[in-house]
Amino acid sequence: MHVPEEIRAEAAALIDHHALGLWKPHDADRRAAVALYRFLETGQPLTGEQIRSVLAHAEPAADMNERLRELLHGTAGLLDDTAVAEGPDGRDAVDHVCLLLDALALAELTGQ
Repeated sequence: MHVPEEIRAEAAALIDHHALGLWKPHDADRRAAVALYRFLETGQPLTGEQIRSVLAHAEPAADMNERLRELLHGTAGLLDDTAVAEGPDGRDAVDHVCLLLDALALAELTGQ
């Protein structure tokens, strides 16, 4: 999944499932989101390398939600293709992934 429209749609679906309480992220999901959220807090754009690094160090990786893990892998691939990532569809897809990361990281901070 490196197609911006697919990434955007999957991020939006996970945001909705989380907001509606249909998906309860595991601790591994939250830790990965918090780690990526910290990159976002620097004000620098997210990179594929940052995502792969967080996924490689996710503990335990087996506990991460498969949809989230696949979404992040796809986003890393998208970000590696600079021309696509910087286009309007690519930016929209990455923005949705960042919104999902924000929601998961902030849920961690508020204990939800």
